[in-house]
Amino acid sequence: MHYSNTYTRKLVEQYREISLLNKTKALLDWDLNVNLPSKASEARAAQMAQLTALTTDRWLDTKFRLLLEKVNEQKDKLNDHEKAMMRNLNWSAKYYYHVPKELIVEFSKTTSEAFMAWQQAKKDNNFKLFLRHLSKVIKLNQLVAQHLGFTDNPYDALLDQFEQGLTTRQCKTMFDHVRRELKKLLTYIQKSKYYRESLDLVGEKHHYSLKRQRQLSQFALKKMGYDLDAGHFSESPHPFTMNIHRLDVRITTWYDRHDPRPSLMATIHEAGHALYEQGISEEYDVTPLDSGVSLGIHESQSRFWENQVGRNPVFLYFLTPVLQAFFPEQLADVHEEEITRLFNLVQPSLTRVEADEVTYNLHVALRFELEEALINNKIKPNDLSEIWKVKMKEYIGVVPTTDREGVLQDVHWSYGVFGYFPTYTLGNLYAAQFTRTMKKELPLDELLRRGDLGTVLSWLRENIYQYGSLYWPDELVQRVTGEKLNASYLIDYLNHKYRAIYT
Repeated sequence: MHYSNTYTRKLVEQYREISLLNKTKALLDWDLNVNLPSKASEARAAQMAQLTALTTDRWLDTKFRLLLEKVNEQKDKLNDHEKAMMRNLNWSAKYYYHVPKELIVEFSKTTSEAFMAWQQAKKDNNFKLFLRHLSKVIKLNQLVAQHLGFTDNPYDALLDQFEQGLTTRQCKTMFDHVRRELKKLLTYIQKSKYYRESLDLVGEKHHYSLKRQRQLSQFALKKMGYDLDAGHFSESPHPFTMNIHRLDVRITTWYDRHDPRPSLMATIHEAGHALYEQGISEEYDVTPLDSGVSLGIHESQSRFWENQVGRNPVFLYFLTPVLQAFFPEQLADVHEEEITRLFNLVQPSLTRVEADEVTYNLHVALRFELEEALINNKIKPNDLSEIWKVKMKEYIGVVPTTDREGVLQDVHWSYGVFGYFPTYTLGNLYAAQFTRTMKKELPLDELLRRGDLGTVLSWLRENIYQYGSLYWPDELVQRVTGEKLNASYLIDYLNHKYRAIYT
């Protein structure tokens, strides 16, 4: 990469140490989620806290700060890549320069312990085991928001950490619109003669080999273009992706012995995240441009692969004989139309990760409302389990009978991330708009009918992946689609797809 002056080069060289520390921490995060013995949680929390302290020290280093100031003074003379790097560094530095180091370290230690407590609480179906940790996580997030500063709402400061410039007001507008339109679509579907509570292909009386489910997931990964020589595929209580380096992007899934859909869809979803990171230009390695630009854009890729590809009726036409080959006893005589209905079954459900496309964003809206209320002390953590049930009835139309299926189902709060959930719906908006543009440039339906995912991946690499975080989200959307983000494309996509399936 060309640098216009020696100060910029030295700044990026010093940033390299920060980047390597972050990626080392990511490796410990991976192990925490996948391999860590239950008795090792306290030791791991101390290790994570120490790495966080070292990273914070690098940000606060006098020489690094002086270099950052020096390059900022010359911003008019920088090339486009340097300007983007400085924009990213200034945005990241805000956290370290406004939030006290002791709070940053405490946050790291607390969330490491909270994750292990959440795992046990979910396993035991006992919210009280997690409540003390959650209460502390909320207080720490409130303190972080106060230090970062905000104009209208402390939750804005937390949203900005995951999607640059996103505000509570924008989220409310987005969710009000999406909820209203999705409620209309859901009512239409539930009145359809094809609406079913379930399909008799999955459930307690059926058994789908876990070994074959793993093989099916591996087939999907290979078909998508996920490079297993630059990644790793494993299992965890909550599927996730961990980016340690462009050549080390790891993913997990989970399995249900009575239903092959959760593992396959989770695998495709996480591989969407991983393909983004694996596709970033080598030129950006260990620089402030070497990762996806935001959580919303990242979610657009996982949701695109999961929904616009994985649940697409034309792709399911290609996938039907594959599914029949893996599970001949259960699916050999099942027609592709029934497979399409199985993977696109609209039915209000208890869990977000297993929700259909129509109700998924209602789950996200619920979490947004609860998070914003918790950060602003409108509700108390002690009441969260019962409030969750009330809101589930209001938003989704079903009520969980256990905390495992209710307030404990998501891992996010144990990580300390408040402000993340809205990026899922934002990602769905981005995905629909990107897909609309892709269809203008590629015969997408025909490609998916043939199972030609390589051409799809090439388009994404050319238009999105290679740039890493060179372009801010709004600029990237404008470059790819020629217009600003437009929520109507998601509603149009869902209406077109599901009114056809349920007519």
